[in-house]
Amino acid sequence: EKKHEAQLKAVKEAYHQKLGAEAKLAEMARQSAEDDAKATRTMLENTAITIKDAYHQKLGAEAKLAEMARQSAEDDAKATRAILDELGTSAKKVVKLTDAVSVSSDGKVGIGTTTPKAKLDVAGNLIRTIAHVTGNGPNDGTDVGQITTRVLSFTKAKTNTKIRISYTDNLRTAGTGKACRWEIRVDGRSCPNQALIYDDYASKDDNTHSSRTVVGYCSGVAAGSHTIGIWVGNTPGYSGSDCYTGWNNSTWVIEAEEVNN
Repeated sequence: EKKHEAQLKAVKEAYHQKLGAEAKLAEMARQSAEDDAKATRTMLENTAITIKDAYHQKLGAEAKLAEMARQSAEDDAKATRAILDELGTSAKKVVKLTDAVSVSSDGKVGIGTTTPKAKLDVAGNLIRTIAHVTGNGPNDGTDVGQITTRVLSFTKAKTNTKIRISYTDNLRTAGTGKACRWEIRVDGRSCPNQALIYDDYASKDDNTHSSRTVVGYCSGVAAGSHTIGIWVGNTPGYSGSDCYTGWNNSTWVIEAEEVNN
């Protein structure tokens, strides 16, 4: 009987230990569930805060972009108004300008015409600016050297262009078998690529004073300020010639114009 009681006691203790272990496991499970729930809530709260912050940042960025766009539009409007003011304080003048000037698809520019036939086609009056100097006399009996009274100052805008020079004067060579040469020079030197020279020959006892106009194109001259002058001398192969520039205070003219090559 004592043995039976001991066995029963052992069974009860084992049963109570099992109940205790199950209770501990249940408590541990409950605690773990609570911890998981807390962690989940914390994670969700943090995620919500992050999403909220990102949303506010997005709203702030959109607001900044909108402000930048508004400011840019205002700046563009101010710049446009400034351009219009510069052109004459009204858009109407710009329209008139575009009405007067047209550009074809192949790059031809028309002024007063919508169908230009050349690089620049002007329908109407055109005023060109040509540098010139003129006078009546004095006469100059220089045989060799510069005609110092015939000088034109000229400013060239570009290097890769030519100067079209026109010279009108009364020229004379006296004698028999004599010849004088007049030359247009720039800055006291012959034109770099082609000398502008003009000869007058006297065959026999010639002493005729005649008005002449000569034209030449001087290339290879750099941009900037220049002096155009007239020189006279013997034509090569002829010596001792009697040259004369001007007569009876007749009119002389030097003209210069910059032209494209």
